[in-house]
Amino acid sequence: LKGSNFGSSHPACGCCGAAGRVNAMGRGDSRGRSRSRSRSPSNDDRRQRKPDDYGVDTIKISDDDAAFILGKGGKTKEKISRVAEAEIELFERDLILEIRGSKLQRRRAKKYAEGVMAQRTGPVNISASDSDDGDLTMLHVPQEAVGFVTGRAGNFLRSIEEEWQTLMFFCEVGGGSRNKDYEKLAIFGSVRGRRGSELKVLSAVETKVPGYYDKIRDDVMSRDRGLDETKTWGTDSMTFQDDELSYALGKQGGTRKKLERSSGAIVQYVGHTALFSGPRKERKYAREYMKWLFE
Repeated sequence: LKGSNFGSSHPACGCCGAAGRVNAMGRGDSRGRSRSRSRSPSNDDRRQRKPDDYGVDTIKISDDDAAFILGKGGKTKEKISRVAEAEIELFERDLILEIRGSKLQRRRAKKYAEGVMAQRTGPVNISASDSDDGDLTMLHVPQEAVGFVTGRAGNFLRSIEEEWQTLMFFCEVGGGSRNKDYEKLAIFGSVRGRRGSELKVLSAVETKVPGYYDKIRDDVMSRDRGLDETKTWGTDSMTFQDDELSYALGKQGGTRKKLERSSGAIVQYVGHTALFSGPRKERKYAREYMKWLFE
């Protein structure tokens, strides 16, 4: 798949095991605390301007869950903290996960942590109505493309999460039986992050199952319309012939990436269709720059 990065590695599970306070960057803290804990990176501005409903929630977890939540070098915990915009500390000796932030940030962080832990023992079960705090995109992935989208040891999904600052996992919805034709992929994060992740997955799916995008085109084009701060968020499209597509992609997707950087919009190719997502102004720039390529 041109223009996609399949090279990032999956953050394997592992426990840091260091005594004292360890933050997500791995620096030790010499304070004489009796509990070993790992803390997510904090934002100074976030500390200074705490919301009115700022509070602390705790979750009791198992040894195995602690290792899974932490991840290699603390990367999984750091990812949960970043997507939820909450502060997270893992007290490894007491097996307690402490979550700090607004009510919404804490609820999201708890939801993400529970989803990550559920992956350890089986499929994640999600209630579509209860799980969506304005942070969820649910995408149906054809069964024949699931392995391709996941990548070896989950490498492709993890690379997308890293690129778009999202959290992604396949799940069951509402406790119902699994559909033999497709799997549901939950994508958690901001509007931009979810959209970038969704379109990259769709680009991979279309490579494996040509024509799938046409079946869900209307849902894709209308998703999250007007839900950003500018109230102008949306998606535009252009269709290319084979030779035009190669030119628009560029070597190793270089042209696509330049268009994305210069316009500010999300630019992704799904089959022969170029999709531009973002606020109205960014989409306008992306379309103009794309037209210039062919003049």
